[in-house]
Amino acid sequence: MKRTLFAATSAAALILSAGAASAQDSQAVAINASVANKCGVSAQATTVTLSADLTDSEAKVRSGVTTEIADALNGARIIAFCNGVNSSVTVERAVLARNGASGNGLIDGGFAQFIRYNLDASINGLTLDSTSAAGASTVAQRFGGHVSGSDSNTHVRFAQATSGGAAVASAGGSSATAVNWSSNTDRRLAAGTYTGSVNVIVAPGA
Repeated sequence: MKRTLFAATSAAALILSAGAASAQDSQAVAINASVANKCGVSAQATTVTLSADLTDSEAKVRSGVTTEIADALNGARIIAFCNGVNSSVTVERAVLARNGASGNGLIDGGFAQFIRYNLDASINGLTLDSTSAAGASTVAQRFGGHVSGSDSNTHVRFAQATSGGAAVASAGGSSATAVNWSSNTDRRLAAGTYTGSVNVIVAPGA
């Protein structure tokens, strides 16, 4: 008799215990994380070549050279981004210089051996910087959020600068990237191979 009663009591206890365990409960845990302020720049091509002679039949710089440089750079598919606001963007152009040129002046016979040009840069319609002004530009908006090398809206786009953009014979600049190169439109260019560069520098805002 005692055994039967004990068994019944134990069964009841198990039923009560099972009922308590089936009650729903929850506890939310918040997740905190962050994304750092970052910028970056890359290019599909790191060298471009202008196919046409830089000068006309009189050995003077052709008017279309700056646009040809801009088109070649656009073909290099430079992609830049900054995921924060008030980023620093600098576009530096080094004047085209005749290989072997020394100093920053004219060569024998009074020929020029440097070509100054200036470019405006933008991305998806947002102005980034111009090589016609020294130093960096502060870009208030984020840019470059779309990762696609095939979409031209992701590329830094170049065009002849609205200020001092036309390519001209030049001399006297304090450095290859300086903005103080003169405009020597009365000079012919010495024969030779000319090289230059454009450098895009991006940095996160403070």
